[in-house]
Amino acid sequence: MPLVKFIVLLTGAHLAFCSSYGRQDGNYLFDMGTTSSGIEQGYVQVTPSMVYTSQRGYGWITAPIDAFDTLYNRIPDPVLRDGVTGKGNLVFKTDIPPGEYFVLATVGYPGVEVCTMQIEVNASILTESITTPWFRLPYRSVRKKVTIGNEGAVVRIKGTGASQMAGIYRLEFRPVGDFSAGTLSKGPETKAGEIAAIIRSIEKQLVKSPGNTALVNRLDILQKYLTAETFYEQGGWSEAVKKTKMNQIQRMYAAIDLLDQIVADARDPIYHKSLYLLAKVHYWLSIEDSELLPDSKAAEFFTELAKTFPGHELISMYKGDQIEDPYSSKTNMNGAPQWAVLQREAMDRMMKVIHWWVEHRQAPNGELGGKYADDVEMLRWWLPAILGADDAIARKGYTRMADGIWNSGELVRGYDKKIDDVEHAAELFRDSHAGMFLVRYGDPAYVERGMISMQNFEKIWSGITHSGHRHFKSYYFSATETLPEEPYGVDVPLNARALLTGLWTAWYNRNPVLIRLFSEWSKAWVEDSERAENGKPAGIIPPAVSFEKEKIGGFSDKWYDPALRYDYYRWDHLGHISELYSFLTGMHYLTGDPTLLKPVNKVAELITKHDGAEKSHQPGSLKWVAKTLTDGGEDKTAGANPFGNIFAMTARLTGEKRFDDLIRQYAAPYNQYQLTGDQKEMLGGFDQILNSLRYNLPLLTSEVKFTDRVYVRGSDLLTGMYTGHFGRGFEFPALVATWKNTGTEVNVFVRKGDTSSAVVSLYNAGDAKEIEMNTWMLAPGVYKMTVGTDQNDDTIPEKILREELVTITERVGLIPVSLPARQEVVVRIVQERLFARDDRPLADLAISAGDILVSAVATAPGKPGRVQVTCQVHNIGNAVSEESMAYLIVNGIEKDSCTVAPVQAPNDLHPRMQPVKFDFKPKNGSNQITVSVKNNRRELNSRNNSATVSYKYPEAKNLE
Repeated sequence: MPLVKFIVLLTGAHLAFCSSYGRQDGNYLFDMGTTSSGIEQGYVQVTPSMVYTSQRGYGWITAPIDAFDTLYNRIPDPVLRDGVTGKGNLVFKTDIPPGEYFVLATVGYPGVEVCTMQIEVNASILTESITTPWFRLPYRSVRKKVTIGNEGAVVRIKGTGASQMAGIYRLEFRPVGDFSAGTLSKGPETKAGEIAAIIRSIEKQLVKSPGNTALVNRLDILQKYLTAETFYEQGGWSEAVKKTKMNQIQRMYAAIDLLDQIVADARDPIYHKSLYLLAKVHYWLSIEDSELLPDSKAAEFFTELAKTFPGHELISMYKGDQIEDPYSSKTNMNGAPQWAVLQREAMDRMMKVIHWWVEHRQAPNGELGGKYADDVEMLRWWLPAILGADDAIARKGYTRMADGIWNSGELVRGYDKKIDDVEHAAELFRDSHAGMFLVRYGDPAYVERGMISMQNFEKIWSGITHSGHRHFKSYYFSATETLPEEPYGVDVPLNARALLTGLWTAWYNRNPVLIRLFSEWSKAWVEDSERAENGKPAGIIPPAVSFEKEKIGGFSDKWYDPALRYDYYRWDHLGHISELYSFLTGMHYLTGDPTLLKPVNKVAELITKHDGAEKSHQPGSLKWVAKTLTDGGEDKTAGANPFGNIFAMTARLTGEKRFDDLIRQYAAPYNQYQLTGDQKEMLGGFDQILNSLRYNLPLLTSEVKFTDRVYVRGSDLLTGMYTGHFGRGFEFPALVATWKNTGTEVNVFVRKGDTSSAVVSLYNAGDAKEIEMNTWMLAPGVYKMTVGTDQNDDTIPEKILREELVTITERVGLIPVSLPARQEVVVRIVQERLFARDDRPLADLAISAGDILVSAVATAPGKPGRVQVTCQVHNIGNAVSEESMAYLIVNGIEKDSCTVAPVQAPNDLHPRMQPVKFDFKPKNGSNQITVSVKNNRRELNSRNNSATVSYKYPEAKNLE
């Protein structure tokens, strides 16, 4: 962070710099614009009325019709804030002396959608075609070397696009000169501060020699490089966006414009450093989205650089060479089963990447430097490190980002405050908070945030249609409004993404409002799927339903293509469509409503019956639907059919076997293993994850500019092995187990698990230790647990080490497991007795560390001080709590207690809590302060009834 803050501050200093040396001999610099616009020092003002005369020595031959001031204060160079424009040709003449010059023309016009131009100098084409705006930048520059004869220079800007508009901001002619011996560092990189130091040196020389054109022009180039470098290094940090008033991509484009000017002169001592930076800008823009920079020259630039800097590792990586990151396990894996060896390497490498981001890049507010909306996408593959390896650094980083987003001001009631399509607007909250139900199970902060966010659903986002269905009013919405007009006024399956954290909340406390609202929305989609309308076959969930008329396909005549802004809203993008199927399966689990499985059953039926004989079908037809489902759709990734894991999820939550064949054929390797028991195919899945992690580590860490492009493909294999989950963990809480105190020594392989049994292999590569197994699927009851050695990895114990009965009384159970040193054991848990199901509403009194506030109490001089402790006791269940007792425990000794009045249930989605207060006399130094609440009735979760903070006395610091 200190480097980032330095760069942001540096931007303000250098972008504000403007030449103070006046017009220099040999430089001819023209600032086009209005008569009232400011004139950059060293430039000559040129307005539309200034026609060419020999006395003036410059002016228009074909004059513009107007001048403009962009009032666009995001542009880094004041010269670019105003210009002139006209239709057809703008022709400018200047009587500069003959010689070689670098001509720089910055062209564009912000008043039309597209402005395409051709630029000529003395009838020679400078550039055949140049178009603005360029990713929202209303300008673009061209710099080339030209030879000027005795007749001066005539520059023609010709509008060649449909609008015929042409515009120009500035025109420069700077003489070509020689370069003095440079002091730049070797290699393509620049050392920290070296360019700024050279700039300061030149500025000092110019004080003594203000008419030195060569120094002025050298300063101009170096300032361009430093500004471009600063833009690049600023990334997506929110502080940089506020400082520059430009987002990351705009700054990247501005950097390209500056660097293109520098690399126009291959003789320049800073040429290779500029080309290297330019190549990286091109690379990351094309990685972020190929449409952002369709003419990316990253490969061409890096190939050229490789010739100058042979053996340069980063250049080789950027070229596509795979350079392996050295690895050796910190634990001795000799004798370990192959699954443990591969898992250990994958997890070690994954944690190395996560630790780098948390320890070297993450800010205190949780940002990772790519903007929150991109940063959160990295969390999608962090859960195995937290839930499986119990990694404290990953947990800290995940939690810090969730809390940072919540407190960032970018959310209102738990959703993006800016209107956008649901794929983008839902990311902030969904990607950061759904997983928190696993990372911090039972923490009232995250349950309450889920409820707060879902207040938007009934009041803002959805309504009842004319046919009595609950649907979203739009797929473009914020926390406060929707866009109901055409073409935005449609409900889409991806709207399930906005509700995912609410689904976790409903799972946690069975909130009756959420169950009712989600059931209404789910049933609406099921009934819409059964309609054969607008060409859609019956039984298929459509990609859009208009809210006003509830038309299948939205406002389109093609049911499968609602013609929305992004292609991924088309029906054949099954990865997005399937998110609604996942939601329906989750709601079936919560409600038991069998109709909610109709859509997934129909998909299974169509894939099963599809014979594949015909290669093409009429789009939208039933045969086309079946083929698309079978093939996996347009957004199929890495060979995985999006519905494979939907089948696995449905089978896991229902216990039905009807999907088994489809899981074997289409699901991810771990889900296939659970049916076949074939480790070979499953272990083949490590190829994907290890190929993501073994090579080119800097492109996953220090070189990254867009954090949503840090992928660890195949991470769901680790999630499955550690937890038994069917996917990446955050989709729905269908886990067999999570773990505590496993660390880097214990490898975990959940072989199978359901509501009545579990089989888990554990390999401990370290000393004997005790770990904790948290069960998520086992129903409350009494179980027989057997722990035995398993030297041949067949899950049949050779020697029983421990056998006992364990009792699970809550949804998430806790089972201690003792592991011998450097051995594989198998844990088998089998149900002995099932407790009677009790679905009565339950309270859930909860406390988190953030609820405890410790403050010193003022006392008279000479009298011993006391400390006051205030704590909020929440009820995050679905029933009112009874009167309870709260206790203050300091350093293991009870110091105070008080009564907690009944706390109402938050069944209206508004948090409910009661404050309690204590005081005590502290000891000097560190004090461990625990607040605990107890009552005599069963709760949803008894593991969140206490929290502990550290307090240092007499320094009044509340440390979580």
